[in-house]
Amino acid sequence: MKRTTLSGFILSVVLALALPAGAQVQYKVIDLGTLPGGNISNAYGVNDHGQVVGVSNGSPSVTHAFLWTKSTGMKDLGTFGVNVSWAQAINDSVQIVGQAETNHFTADAFLRKNGIKKDLGSLGGASSQANAINFDPVTKTFTQIAGWSYISDNSAAHAVTWDPSFNILDLGTLGGPSSYAFGNNCKGQVVGTAARLDGSYDAFLWDSVIGMQDLGTLGGSMAQGSAINCSGTIVGSSTLAGDAQTDAFVYANFSMSDLGGLGGSFTQANAINNAGQIVGSSRTVGDADTRAVIWTANGGITDLNLLIPANSGWDLQGANSISNNGKIAGAGIIKGHQHAFLLIPE
Repeated sequence: MKRTTLSGFILSVVLALALPAGAQVQYKVIDLGTLPGGNISNAYGVNDHGQVVGVSNGSPSVTHAFLWTKSTGMKDLGTFGVNVSWAQAINDSVQIVGQAETNHFTADAFLRKNGIKKDLGSLGGASSQANAINFDPVTKTFTQIAGWSYISDNSAAHAVTWDPSFNILDLGTLGGPSSYAFGNNCKGQVVGTAARLDGSYDAFLWDSVIGMQDLGTLGGSMAQGSAINCSGTIVGSSTLAGDAQTDAFVYANFSMSDLGGLGGSFTQANAINNAGQIVGSSRTVGDADTRAVIWTANGGITDLNLLIPANSGWDLQGANSISNNGKIAGAGIIKGHQHAFLLIPE
């Protein structure tokens, strides 16, 4: 979908207000490794302290959530007694959310706080997942967790939130059967994707006053809001008209703008920080490769592989999270294996 002059102007204003002009930041890249016996890992969340969460395979034949810190390295966060768990997000109080199997047929959202993992339950259905946790800098804790849960008859999943007392709230849908929440902010606003009556999925913004608002798409039949910062700027991905192309978007001032990509058929924006920096992934021309990318006011879209040492040995393929002080977590290929990485601005 061709961007209009107005939407392009809005995008440039949003990023220009968020970021100072200047040279593009360079990064130190850290290989987070894997759990013992494993060879694959991926990082989904990072906080301002450089603590990272994600998932790694290990031995014997398990896939577990991890917490990585500079002092301890990668620590196994365990499960609810079965083989699989994964961590989706971490805040600055080291409160972690994700999902863990409760048996071989169901899995529940969890919160790990003060070293203890709590099952958050569901709307009565078989499974739930927590994807985002916010942070109140005054109280130094969370006020809201966002994710999704199957409803009681397991016929559909609905976007949900949990409050600090672990009450679960069904956020509803846009008229269709299902919805999923992927991000929230310090004000308790939630973003995700929700089905419409016609079978399409639109990006949504939810808040406690207005409820679920339809943000639309970039012209195609599917869009997803992935993250929202404290200023209310939303990022995600959407198909274009015909659904053959998927592009990243930024939504601000009641307008969805195409962020562009590296020339391939698929680009997604996964995270935005309070400074307005956006990270994600984008396929290159001809879909020859997938590269981790960052969008900034002064640089537009930049392949993150160009911002790390040329002899690092890395092929950074996806950036999944960015902290408010600019640390980036994701996954790439190093020595033939997919490993989680942490990028530290230099």
